[in-house]
Amino acid sequence: MLELVPHTKRRSMTKARAARIFLAHNGKCCNCGRQIKQGEAWFIEHPIPLAQGGADDDTNTAPAHTKCKPAKDATDAASKAKRDRIVTAGWDRPKRSSFQSRGFEKRPKQSKASSPIPPKFPGDILARKV
Repeated sequence: MLELVPHTKRRSMTKARAARIFLAHNGKCCNCGRQIKQGEAWFIEHPIPLAQGGADDDTNTAPAHTKCKPAKDATDAASKAKRDRIVTAGWDRPKRSSFQSRGFEKRPKQSKASSPIPPKFPGDILARKV
């Protein structure tokens, strides 16, 4: 069953909150399950993405390797796109209007690149005085 996912406001991620989340998960990456070693780049991830109804509280946050981020982001984007396709599958777009403007006047076709195009207005063109 699909449901409307309202916008979730993010809480600020302080060092103390990040450390609390890291220790609660024993320093294991939520994406690959491996231990995050000292010196490795990591960040706090939402296992259930906010765009898909995940909450922004400590129960839906976990540490993750920075190198695991692209794969997780790709799967999140694919599942969001699938949900959007399902939701909009029956939507019938308004038909385009058959009314069209006359458009611009067509210029005469130039037969050779060296032949000049006739001027758009009658009269002489005077040089500027410098």
